[in-house]
Amino acid sequence: MFMEHLALTYKCHSSIGNSLDLNYMLKEVLITFVEDTNASNGFFYLLDESNMSYLYLSYFPEDIFDKKLLETNIENLSFTKLIDFDDKKILLIPLDKGVFAIVYEKTDVNFEFLLSMFQDLIVKLNISIDACLNVQRMKNKNAMLNSLTNELKEQQKQLIESDKYKNDFLANMSHELKTPLNSIIVISSIMAKNKNKKLDDEQIKNMKIINTCGNDLLFLINDILDISKIEAGEISLNLSKIDINKLIEELVSEMNPLANQKELTLEFTCFINEITLLSDSHRIKQILKNLLSNAIKFTQKGTVSIILEENTNDITIKVIDEGIGIAKDKLNHIFERFKQADGSTTRKYGGTGLGLAISKELAILLGGDIKAFSTLEKGSTFELILPKKTNIQNISDDKVTISSREDNTIIEDIVFFDMEEENIDIKNPIIEKNKDLLIINSDPAFFFPLAVSLKKENIKLDYSKSIEESYEKLDKSYDLLLLDDKDLNDEVEDFISYCLDKNINFLILSFKLMENNNKYVNKSLSKIELLNDILNKLEK
Repeated sequence: MFMEHLALTYKCHSSIGNSLDLNYMLKEVLITFVEDTNASNGFFYLLDESNMSYLYLSYFPEDIFDKKLLETNIENLSFTKLIDFDDKKILLIPLDKGVFAIVYEKTDVNFEFLLSMFQDLIVKLNISIDACLNVQRMKNKNAMLNSLTNELKEQQKQLIESDKYKNDFLANMSHELKTPLNSIIVISSIMAKNKNKKLDDEQIKNMKIINTCGNDLLFLINDILDISKIEAGEISLNLSKIDINKLIEELVSEMNPLANQKELTLEFTCFINEITLLSDSHRIKQILKNLLSNAIKFTQKGTVSIILEENTNDITIKVIDEGIGIAKDKLNHIFERFKQADGSTTRKYGGTGLGLAISKELAILLGGDIKAFSTLEKGSTFELILPKKTNIQNISDDKVTISSREDNTIIEDIVFFDMEEENIDIKNPIIEKNKDLLIINSDPAFFFPLAVSLKKENIKLDYSKSIEESYEKLDKSYDLLLLDDKDLNDEVEDFISYCLDKNINFLILSFKLMENNNKYVNKSLSKIELLNDILNKLEK
């Protein structure tokens, strides 16, 4: 008998907790407890946190017991107990969230043993029910989160579409407005000159007003177009070599008449020798012109200064005025769209508040930034910071991607034919079949001139900024891997071993050449010699 009781206890114990699905687990417990204890029926009567019935599960669903009788018996139920119900006996097992009942029609059952056994199983059964309920709650929460996520995605999609429609509308309307506006500006300018002497002084004055208003409106339309392009990611950068000193000198000459009208002094001070940047001259001039225009606009008397300084990794162009200044609590908002220091600024000085916002965005696109410092009634200083070297993040089939040196955000894709190239004497014939080359280098600007030349030789280029990142790209079949020795860290031996095992062709550019090692190429070679060495390696 002892062994039978032990086997029954083990079987009942094992039926608990076999699933995290509440219904499935309870059904398995019901089947085991009813069938193996020779009961006629059994059921679970569970309550939720509000003591409201949420589950009634029976071995024989059609056999419905009087729930009021059960509720009466389980109100103060703390221990397993046996009750008489008509001609049946019901074993009541208290649970944290309800009751488990087993119905017996036979009276020869060892109820003393069952009472003891089920009392011991209460703890495990409670834990298992809680676990199932927690899983169900998590599933419900996940379903809710998935639903909310899908809803947010749909809203985001609608917002993007709406924003696109808005940008398209602004761009189209701006273009439509510019056509007649340009005519107004040109005609008013011609008429204001009064070459045929048909206009009197008042009419000439009116024509000049029309011309001025037309130019102001054109400036506004161009700002709106730029904002739309920035939001749509359609701002194009035309990179070229720029003599920054010469660019600023030309801009000062252009802005001098505006300063002279207000009897202001416009000064340019340069603390560096000649320096060349790879950047977009048009966008730099656009930024500086806006900063200078603001400085002149908000300065009644005194000097507007431009100072050019050189730092380790960048240059700084300062525009300093002796104007009205900006309050500290307003300074953080001046780069926001349609924001000026206060409403009176717009009324008194005009403007839309778009200029600084556009300038900030353009500076970031160029890999730099704009900073502002100001003191009320004493003046303001705006600093345009531009990187000396443009960070080329990715080299693809026909273009490169420029990224910000600070946060690595993508700035712009530039096609190769926009770049200035030098003629290179190739000793080898042009490679007819396309070759795939992976460049591994943390400073891709070093490889940029070489990349332009390789592209002309039908070489498909890919770029990785580290050896660690390269492993993810090696599922693609490359004809050659090009490594820079300054990026060879402790993992390089493992990487080279990996390449050798996989028969991956590679070259290491280094100033420290290894004798009799054809895996190394002299980094100090001229661009022509370096290119020919790489082409030779590709051919082999």
